[in-house]
Amino acid sequence: MPRDIPVGNGSLLITFDSDYCLRDIYFPRTGKENHTDGHKFRLGIWVDGVFEWITAAWNLRLDYLPDTLVTHVTAINERLDISLHFNDLVDYRENIYIKKIILKNLSKKDREVRIFFHHDFHILETPTGDTAYYDPDERAIIHYKADRYFLISGIRHGKQGFDEYATGIKEFHRLEGTWRDAEDGRLEGAPISQGSVDSTISFSITLIGGEEQTLYYWICAGKSYADVSNLNKMVSGHGIEYFIKRTENYWRAWINKDDINLSSLPEDIASLYKRSLLILRT
Repeated sequence: MPRDIPVGNGSLLITFDSDYCLRDIYFPRTGKENHTDGHKFRLGIWVDGVFEWITAAWNLRLDYLPDTLVTHVTAINERLDISLHFNDLVDYRENIYIKKIILKNLSKKDREVRIFFHHDFHILETPTGDTAYYDPDERAIIHYKADRYFLISGIRHGKQGFDEYATGIKEFHRLEGTWRDAEDGRLEGAPISQGSVDSTISFSITLIGGEEQTLYYWICAGKSYADVSNLNKMVSGHGIEYFIKRTENYWRAWINKDDINLSSLPEDIASLYKRSLLILRT
C-alpha cells in the first residue's frame, strides 16, 4: 500500500497514510521489522464536548519543509474552529521520532483542547506477547517485547509528561482498543496491559480566543530499556528544538552537498528533484 511523507534516518523509518495516520515504524533497519504491521496510529482532537479523529475529511495538506525530511502538515476543521500545524522528523543520528504541533484556536472564546495520540504496536510484526505500561520515572508510556522497546512522551508549557493515559487489550474477544476509550474525551485505562495491547495518551491545553500554543511529542526506539531511557533523557537535556533544528540543517546540507546547477529547470521541477532524492534516502 502506498505511503505518504516518510521520515527516517536509515535505521528508524516512519511513514503516514493519506489520512495523516502513522502507519509504519521500521526498526532497526529500513524494510524490516515493521512494528505496526501496517495498523493505524490515530490522532484525535476533543473540543467543546466534540471528539474527532483527524482524517482526510479535514482540510488536510501533507508536505515537507523545503530541502528537508521534515514534514509540513496543516489540518483545519472549520466546524471545530481549530487549526493544527505539524512538523514530523526522525533525528538524523539518534533513533528519535519527533512531532511538533502548533494548535490554534480559531474561535474568539476561551476553550480547552485535548489532543489524543493512539499507538497500535505489533512489535516484531505480531500482535501477541507485547507489554504496554506507564513508567512514572520516565513520564512515558513504554511498549516492549523481547529486545524491542518504544518509549512515548511529550512536553507542553515546558513540562514533560501527559495528562491522561490508557493501556488496554485489542483484537481479542472483540475488544477494539483504547482508541475507543478516547472518544468520550477522557482516558480511564489500566497502567499496564500484556498480550495484544495498545495505548493512548492525551494532553490538555487551554487556549484563549485566537491563541496558539505548541506541543511536542516523541517516540524513542531502542533494543533495551536503557537505550530508550537514555534517548528520553537526551531529549529532556538538550531540549526538543535542538533536535529539530539540527535535523533540518543536516538535510539541507545533505541535499545541497553536490554542486549541481538546476537554474535551467523550473522551480517546481528543481524542488521535486531534491525531494525525490530525500525520499529515496529514507
